[in-house]
Formats: sequence, structure tokens, C-alpha cells
Amino acid sequence: MSQESTTFDDEIDLLQLIEVLWKKKIFIILVTSIFAIFSVFYALSLKNIYKSEAIVHIPESEGGETLSGIGGLASMAGINISPRGRAKSAIAIETIKSRAFLKHLISFENVLPELMAPEKYDSELRKTVFDEQVYNEKTSEWVRKNKRNNNSKPTYLEAFPIYNKLISVREDKNNGLLVLSFEHISPVFAEQFLSLIIKEVNELLRNKDLQESSDAIAFLSSEIPKSSLITMKDAINQLVQSKLETQMMARISSEYILKIIEPPFVPEKKFKPVRSMICIFGTLLGGLFSVIFVLIRHYFFNELISK
Repeated sequence: MSQESTTFDDEIDLLQLIEVLWKKKIFIILVTSIFAIFSVFYALSLKNIYKSEAIVHIPESEGGETLSGIGGLASMAGINISPRGRAKSAIAIETIKSRAFLKHLISFENVLPELMAPEKYDSELRKTVFDEQVYNEKTSEWVRKNKRNNNSKPTYLEAFPIYNKLISVREDKNNGLLVLSFEHISPVFAEQFLSLIIKEVNELLRNKDLQESSDAIAFLSSEIPKSSLITMKDAINQLVQSKLETQMMARISSEYILKIIEPPFVPEKKFKPVRSMICIFGTLLGGLFSVIFVLIRHYFFNELISK
């Protein structure tokens, strides 16, 4: 009898719940409709974002086993042996994500306006239309009002959070490949900028290694006549050979660090936003909010009044 009574009471509570919601159906429909309409307008107000991707490979350095025995000598002389693949990968990733690298990138034409002043993308002209209150494309002048300082042109430090949000570098631990991607309202700029990033990473790291290896060769060559031990001379000669190999690899290919497997492409379809999901989620949120509000108002406030 007790179980039957409990079941009967549950059925009554469920019927009462449905009755409460039914009485407020117009309110629920109205609130849900408002959320649905708002979500539609919000989804339509969002700009299309396109994402270009590239897959690159970082080859491992050769000659690691040969030079492993003279690593101590090289470190004592302040000379870096060419890093293995994992270290080179970390260097490339951190270079791409660094503020210094962005400072270098914005020295190229239109990079800073594309990051800081895009308003919309003209699909017919295949170009970015800039915000006239921020950047005047005709005169190539920055016209924004900056409250922080009197310089209307954004600095690389201002652009860095935006750059860091748009760029993505993901390393596949299984095969060691790097997946680079960049998002922008312009599919053309997304491809061009990602290509520029790969090109400049290779160029900067290549020039750095060329300079360091040249300095190392000059130093080691001056040390060979000073050494009286044959074993020491052989070790120095191996170091010189390793640096000559570094220079050879740096000069024979433009893809010094990042070897392109799949180059950047101009995306044809937008990456985001998914407007249908925004509308569905907004409508469901409105319905859920209205139902919860009706139930709280009915049970909670009625209980307070009864007390």
C-alpha cells in the first residue's frame, strides 16, 4: 500500500508539473522565441572565419653519434652541436609563438593592418576591407584613437594577443610532424600569412645557424695550430666538419628547418562560425531558462507566500 501511495503521489506531482508548465505556455513560447530570434541575429552578425593549414616535417640532425664523444669539448668552447629533431622542433614552435618573431613579421607590408584593422572580406575582389576608423588603406595611415599613448599605430605587443589567438601549432607525437594553422576573415591572407611564417622561420633560423657556424669555424681554425695533442686536433677537426655540414645544409635548401609536406592552401569553405548550432543552442537555452523560471516562481514563491 505504501509503494502504491508513493507511485500515485509521483504521478500527481508529474501531472501538476505539466499543468503548471501548460498554464505558462505562452510565456515559455515567448521567451524561447526571443532567445531564438536573438541567436539568429547574433549568428548572422558573426564574421566568417577561414582557416589555412600546412603540414611540415623537421628532419633530425645527422652525425649525432659521431659527435657524441666531443660534446663536452664543444660545450667548453661555447659551441652548440646541431640539435636533434626534438630540440629543433621545440625551437621552431617557440620561435613561431614568440613576440620577437611577430615583431619581425609585421615589418612586411599589410601584415599589421590585416591583424589589427580587418572589417570584412570582399569575396569578389578577394581582399580585406579595413575599418576606416582604424586604418586608412588609401594613405596607409593609422587613424585610430589610442588612449594608452599618442601613437596611433599599434605596436607588436598590442598585436601579439590577436596573433597568438589566430595562430596554432600542433605537434603530432607519433610521427613528429607539425600542423600549422592560421585563422582569418580573409582566406587569401590566411594562406599568404601562413606561407610567410614558414618562409621566415626557415630564413631566421638558417641565418642564425650560418652566423654561429661561421664564428665557430673561425674560432676552431685558430685553435688547431695551438693544440699539441693529436687527439685534440682530431676532435677540433670533427667540430669544424660538423659546422661545415651545418653550413652546407643551410645553403642548399630554402626549407632549412620546416620541410613542407602539405603547403598552405586558400580555404574555400568557412571554418567557423557554425550558425545552425548557435541558433539551436540559443533556442534550447531560451526554452530551458523559461521552464526553470516558471517552476522556481511557482514552487519557491508560492512556498514563501504560504509561510
